[in-house]
Amino acid sequence: MPRVVHPQQVNIVKVKEPQDAKTLKGKKVFHTTKYILAQSPTGFTVYEIKTLGNNLIKTITSAILLSTEQETQIAELPKIDPTQKTEVIKAAIKHLKKDTKAIVFKSKFEHIGIALFESPNTIIGIIDITPPKPAKLEDQVQYAKKQQYVRKDTIFKIKIIDILNETTQTKPPIIFPCSATTEREFLFLDTDADKITPLKDPVLVVGCPITFETVKELNPKIKMKKIDICPAHIARKETTSNDFQIVRCCRASTQGTQIYSPKTNLIIALQWEPTIEEFLEAIYLGTLIKKHPKYPQF
Repeated sequence: MPRVVHPQQVNIVKVKEPQDAKTLKGKKVFHTTKYILAQSPTGFTVYEIKTLGNNLIKTITSAILLSTEQETQIAELPKIDPTQKTEVIKAAIKHLKKDTKAIVFKSKFEHIGIALFESPNTIIGIIDITPPKPAKLEDQVQYAKKQQYVRKDTIFKIKIIDILNETTQTKPPIIFPCSATTEREFLFLDTDADKITPLKDPVLVVGCPITFETVKELNPKIKMKKIDICPAHIARKETTSNDFQIVRCCRASTQGTQIYSPKTNLIIALQWEPTIEEFLEAIYLGTLIKKHPKYPQF
């Protein structure tokens, strides 16, 4: 994203001059606080914090710098509900300057929140598969650009793989993970589990490790030839220059957003049907991990 921070997660601390993140360690904050706005006479510095404690007041254990005073702008958004994230983005992005990374906004109900943006000139790799068409992430890229949810200088490098072209085998049985529009005779895990269980002939399975595991659960003795079309695995082999990559992943659908290879070839893996908010969050998350490889643990 823009990542839009709910005002309840923001604590304003007045300081005489800009603070170093280390100086926040040990300070007491309200239990909902996740972000600190250090307000000096010349502006705001934005930090994300970790806290410890089980009571209403917690202790800051660590902090990372998200935006310096020079990278932080202030916006008046008096008619915007701060919980309406996409509306905040559309209003806040108009206040972006070349090097802005954060917009501190004053909104409806006298709340103060933060909208955090990807770094300027971010290059994001998108790897997705079809069918169905259009590919989910490709569609979200186009929507985000049309709605002006991302910076104008953010670049998306998109690679779409048609999984129907990954096999030339025409003789069944061929198993795919999800139903696809095709005239070819396939079995699909989501609709044909009862047909897979009694199979005795060797099968070709086009999918990912979860697909292979599921077929084996349905039919423990089945003999499989495997074609791995997991977007996260394809992204690991990608040689195009990107700041990070965003893909969809079945494992993320069961375990939440996954982060792979943060120090070498950063990949953000989203659930199979991500919302536009989750997609936009992944954009900011990639920027953040690129700068702080130990995030989210820090």
